[in-house]
Amino acid sequence: MYLNFEVDIPKIPGKINYVKKEGTVYIRYVLERVYHPEKKYNVPEQRIIGKRSENNPDRMLPNETFVKYFGDQEMPEQKAGQTRSSCLRIGTFLVIQKILNGYKLPEILEKYLGKKETGLFLDLVAYSLISENNAAQYYPSYAYSHPLFTKQMHIYSDSKVSDFLEELTDDQRIGFVNEWNENRDHREKIYISYDSTNKNCQAGDLRFVEFGHPKDDRGLPVFNYSIAYDTYSKCLKTWRNVK
Repeated sequence: MYLNFEVDIPKIPGKINYVKKEGTVYIRYVLERVYHPEKKYNVPEQRIIGKRSENNPDRMLPNETFVKYFGDQEMPEQKAGQTRSSCLRIGTFLVIQKILNGYKLPEILEKYLGKKETGLFLDLVAYSLISENNAAQYYPSYAYSHPLFTKQMHIYSDSKVSDFLEELTDDQRIGFVNEWNENRDHREKIYISYDSTNKNCQAGDLRFVEFGHPKDDRGLPVFNYSIAYDTYSKCLKTWRNVK
Protein backbone atom coordinates (compact mmCIF):
# COMPACT_ATOMS: atom_id res chain seq x y z
CA MET A 1 0.00 0.00 0.00
CA TYR A 2 1.41 3.38 -1.03
CA LEU A 3 0.32 6.38 1.01
CA ASN A 4 -1.25 9.35 -0.72
CA PHE A 5 1.43 11.96 0.04
CA GLU A 6 5.09 12.57 -0.70
CA VAL A 7 8.13 12.68 1.59
CA ASP A 8 11.82 13.37 1.02
CA ILE A 9 13.88 10.37 -0.03
CA PRO A 10 16.11 9.52 2.97
CA LYS A 11 19.70 10.58 2.52
CA ILE A 12 21.66 7.72 4.08
CA PRO A 13 24.93 6.95 2.24
CA GLY A 14 25.17 3.29 1.31
CA LYS A 15 21.66 2.50 2.56
CA ILE A 16 19.44 3.80 -0.27
CA ASN A 17 19.40 2.50 -3.83
CA TYR A 18 17.03 2.50 -6.78
CA VAL A 19 15.56 -0.11 -9.09
CA LYS A 20 13.45 0.61 -12.18
CA LYS A 21 10.64 -1.72 -13.22
CA GLU A 22 8.12 -1.06 -15.97
CA GLY A 23 8.77 2.68 -15.92
CA THR A 24 8.53 3.07 -12.13
CA VAL A 25 11.58 3.79 -9.96
CA TYR A 26 11.37 2.03 -6.60
CA ILE A 27 13.37 3.12 -3.55
CA ARG A 28 15.11 0.35 -1.61
CA TYR A 29 16.48 0.57 1.92
CA VAL A 30 19.37 -1.69 2.89
CA LEU A 31 18.80 -3.17 6.35
CA GLU A 32 22.13 -4.96 6.58
CA ARG A 33 24.74 -6.77 4.51
CA VAL A 34 25.39 -10.41 5.23
CA TYR A 35 28.70 -11.98 4.22
CA HIS A 36 28.38 -15.36 2.45
CA PRO A 37 31.64 -17.31 2.74
CA GLU A 38 30.76 -19.62 -0.15
CA LYS A 39 30.20 -16.64 -2.44
CA LYS A 40 32.95 -14.53 -0.85
CA TYR A 41 30.94 -11.32 -0.95
CA ASN A 42 28.25 -9.45 1.01
CA VAL A 43 24.59 -9.88 0.07
CA PRO A 44 22.35 -6.94 1.06
CA GLU A 45 19.05 -7.54 2.85
CA GLN A 46 16.80 -4.73 1.63
CA ARG A 47 13.19 -3.60 1.52
CA ILE A 48 11.27 -1.40 -0.91
CA ILE A 49 10.14 1.68 1.05
CA GLY A 50 8.42 3.64 -1.72
CA LYS A 51 8.51 4.82 -5.31
CA ARG A 52 10.07 7.99 -6.69
CA SER A 53 7.83 10.95 -7.46
CA GLU A 54 7.22 11.58 -11.14
CA ASN A 55 7.48 15.34 -10.59
CA ASN A 56 10.37 15.61 -8.12
CA PRO A 57 13.34 13.17 -8.16
CA ASP A 58 14.16 14.01 -4.52
CA ARG A 59 10.69 13.00 -3.29
CA MET A 60 8.87 9.68 -3.02
CA LEU A 61 5.52 8.08 -2.26
CA PRO A 62 6.13 6.02 0.90
CA ASN A 63 4.61 2.65 1.72
CA GLU A 64 3.96 0.80 5.00
CA THR A 65 7.58 -0.39 5.14
CA PHE A 66 8.76 3.24 5.10
CA VAL A 67 6.49 3.99 8.07
CA LYS A 68 7.97 1.00 9.88
CA TYR A 69 11.61 2.09 9.53
CA PHE A 70 11.23 5.86 9.24
CA GLY A 71 8.18 6.47 11.41
CA ASP A 72 9.92 9.31 13.24
CA GLN A 73 10.20 11.41 10.07
CA GLU A 74 7.78 14.34 9.87
CA MET A 75 4.74 13.60 7.71
CA PRO A 76 1.61 15.58 6.78
CA GLU A 77 -0.79 15.91 9.73
CA GLN A 78 -3.83 15.11 7.65
CA LYS A 79 -3.80 13.32 4.33
CA ALA A 80 -6.27 15.23 2.19
CA GLY A 81 -7.89 13.03 -0.42
CA GLN A 82 -6.43 9.92 1.20
CA THR A 83 -7.44 6.75 -0.61
CA ARG A 84 -8.87 3.96 1.49
CA SER A 85 -8.97 0.21 1.27
CA SER A 86 -11.78 -1.14 -0.90
CA CYS A 87 -12.67 -3.50 1.98
CA LEU A 88 -12.98 -2.00 5.47
CA ARG A 89 -12.75 -4.32 8.48
CA ILE A 90 -15.85 -3.15 10.28
CA GLY A 91 -16.95 -6.00 12.60
CA THR A 92 -14.97 -5.31 15.77
CA PHE A 93 -15.32 -1.55 15.20
CA LEU A 94 -19.12 -1.85 15.43
CA VAL A 95 -18.86 -3.67 18.76
CA ILE A 96 -16.55 -0.99 20.16
CA GLN A 97 -18.82 1.77 18.84
CA LYS A 98 -21.85 0.14 20.53
CA ILE A 99 -20.02 0.00 23.88
CA LEU A 100 -18.79 3.61 23.62
CA ASN A 101 -22.23 4.93 22.78
CA GLY A 102 -23.82 2.84 25.54
CA TYR A 103 -21.65 4.54 28.15
CA LYS A 104 -22.03 7.94 26.39
CA LEU A 105 -18.26 8.28 26.28
CA PRO A 106 -18.14 10.41 23.10
CA GLU A 107 -20.37 13.06 24.73
CA ILE A 108 -18.25 13.16 27.88
CA LEU A 109 -14.97 13.32 25.97
CA GLU A 110 -16.19 16.15 23.74
CA LYS A 111 -16.53 18.38 26.82
CA TYR A 112 -12.80 18.11 27.47
CA LEU A 113 -11.26 17.44 24.05
CA GLY A 114 -13.59 19.04 21.54
CA LYS A 115 -15.34 17.21 18.73
CA LYS A 116 -12.37 16.98 16.36
CA GLU A 117 -9.90 15.59 18.89
CA THR A 118 -12.51 13.26 20.40
CA GLY A 119 -12.78 11.47 17.06
CA LEU A 120 -9.02 10.91 16.94
CA PHE A 121 -8.96 9.81 20.59
CA LEU A 122 -11.68 7.21 19.99
CA ASP A 123 -9.85 5.99 16.89
CA LEU A 124 -6.73 5.44 19.01
CA VAL A 125 -8.83 3.51 21.52
CA ALA A 126 -10.19 1.26 18.77
CA TYR A 127 -6.71 0.92 17.22
CA SER A 128 -5.12 -0.22 20.49
CA LEU A 129 -7.90 -2.77 21.13
CA ILE A 130 -8.19 -4.19 17.62
CA SER A 131 -4.50 -4.23 16.73
CA GLU A 132 -3.22 -4.92 20.26
CA ASN A 133 -0.66 -2.23 19.51
CA ASN A 134 0.07 1.27 20.77
CA ALA A 135 2.88 2.33 18.42
CA ALA A 136 1.95 5.59 16.69
CA GLN A 137 3.88 4.79 13.51
CA TYR A 138 1.52 1.91 12.68
CA TYR A 139 -1.69 3.88 13.16
CA PRO A 140 -1.94 5.14 9.51
CA SER A 141 -1.83 1.54 8.24
CA TYR A 142 -4.64 0.59 10.63
CA ALA A 143 -6.68 3.65 9.60
CA TYR A 144 -6.35 2.72 5.92
CA SER A 145 -8.37 -0.48 6.33
CA HIS A 146 -10.74 0.32 9.24
CA PRO A 147 -13.69 2.71 9.70
CA LEU A 148 -12.88 5.77 11.80
CA PHE A 149 -14.59 8.08 14.28
CA THR A 150 -12.94 11.20 12.87
CA LYS A 151 -15.06 13.49 10.69
CA GLN A 152 -15.26 12.11 7.14
CA MET A 153 -12.88 9.38 8.35
CA HIS A 154 -9.80 11.56 8.02
CA ILE A 155 -6.55 9.65 8.41
CA TYR A 156 -3.98 11.43 10.58
CA SER A 157 -0.26 10.81 10.47
CA ASP A 158 1.74 9.24 13.26
CA SER A 159 3.34 12.64 14.02
CA LYS A 160 -0.14 14.12 14.59
CA VAL A 161 -0.94 11.22 16.94
CA SER A 162 2.24 11.84 18.95
CA ASP A 163 1.57 15.59 19.15
CA PHE A 164 -2.03 15.00 20.22
CA LEU A 165 -1.08 12.67 23.08
CA GLU A 166 1.72 14.96 24.21
CA GLU A 167 -0.58 17.99 24.31
CA LEU A 168 -3.21 16.38 26.56
CA THR A 169 -3.34 18.27 29.86
CA ASP A 170 -3.84 17.11 33.43
CA ASP A 171 -7.03 19.19 33.63
CA GLN A 172 -8.49 17.29 30.68
CA ARG A 173 -7.59 13.93 32.17
CA ILE A 174 -8.82 14.76 35.67
CA GLY A 175 -12.01 16.39 34.38
CA PHE A 176 -12.93 13.31 32.37
CA VAL A 177 -12.13 10.89 35.20
CA ASN A 178 -14.16 12.90 37.71
CA GLU A 179 -17.22 13.07 35.46
CA TRP A 180 -16.92 9.38 34.60
CA ASN A 181 -16.75 8.40 38.29
CA GLU A 182 -19.80 10.53 39.15
CA ASN A 183 -21.96 8.16 37.10
CA ARG A 184 -20.44 4.95 38.44
CA ASP A 185 -21.56 2.79 41.32
CA HIS A 186 -18.85 3.58 43.87
CA ARG A 187 -19.27 0.15 45.39
CA GLU A 188 -18.02 -1.35 42.14
CA LYS A 189 -14.86 0.66 41.56
CA ILE A 190 -12.20 -1.05 39.49
CA TYR A 191 -8.59 0.10 39.63
CA ILE A 192 -6.26 -1.05 36.87
CA SER A 193 -2.52 -0.48 36.62
CA TYR A 194 -1.08 -0.53 33.10
CA ASP A 195 2.38 -0.16 31.64
CA SER A 196 4.17 -1.04 28.42
CA THR A 197 7.77 -1.06 27.35
CA ASN A 198 10.07 -2.59 24.76
CA LYS A 199 12.80 -5.12 25.37
CA ASN A 200 15.93 -6.04 23.48
CA CYS A 201 15.83 -9.67 22.36
CA GLN A 202 18.88 -11.86 22.87
CA ALA A 203 17.14 -15.18 22.25
CA GLY A 204 18.40 -15.59 18.70
CA ASP A 205 16.43 -15.83 15.45
CA LEU A 206 12.76 -15.31 16.39
CA ARG A 207 10.15 -14.37 13.80
CA PHE A 208 8.08 -12.03 15.97
CA VAL A 209 10.93 -9.60 16.82
CA GLU A 210 12.09 -6.82 14.52
CA PHE A 211 14.49 -3.89 14.55
CA GLY A 212 12.80 -0.72 15.75
CA HIS A 213 13.46 2.25 18.04
CA PRO A 214 14.13 0.88 21.55
CA LYS A 215 14.79 3.11 24.53
CA ASP A 216 18.07 1.28 25.12
CA ASP A 217 19.42 0.73 21.61
CA ARG A 218 21.93 -2.13 21.59
CA GLY A 219 21.58 -2.90 17.91
CA LEU A 220 19.26 -5.84 18.67
CA PRO A 221 15.72 -6.64 17.47
CA VAL A 222 13.04 -5.72 20.01
CA PHE A 223 9.52 -6.63 21.08
CA ASN A 224 6.84 -4.67 22.92
CA TYR A 225 5.54 -6.03 26.21
CA SER A 226 2.48 -4.71 28.04
CA ILE A 227 0.81 -5.61 31.31
CA ALA A 228 -2.54 -4.59 32.84
CA TYR A 229 -3.37 -5.57 36.41
CA ASP A 230 -6.78 -5.47 38.09
CA THR A 231 -6.03 -4.78 41.76
CA TYR A 232 -9.39 -6.14 42.97
CA SER A 233 -9.85 -9.45 41.18
CA LYS A 234 -6.10 -9.94 40.70
CA CYS A 235 -6.78 -10.54 37.02
CA LEU A 236 -3.58 -10.18 35.02
CA LYS A 237 -3.45 -9.43 31.33
CA THR A 238 -0.22 -9.50 29.37
CA TRP A 239 0.49 -9.29 25.67
CA ARG A 240 3.33 -8.58 23.37
CA ASN A 241 3.52 -7.14 19.90
CA VAL A 242 6.27 -6.36 17.44
CA LYS A 243 7.80 -2.90 17.76
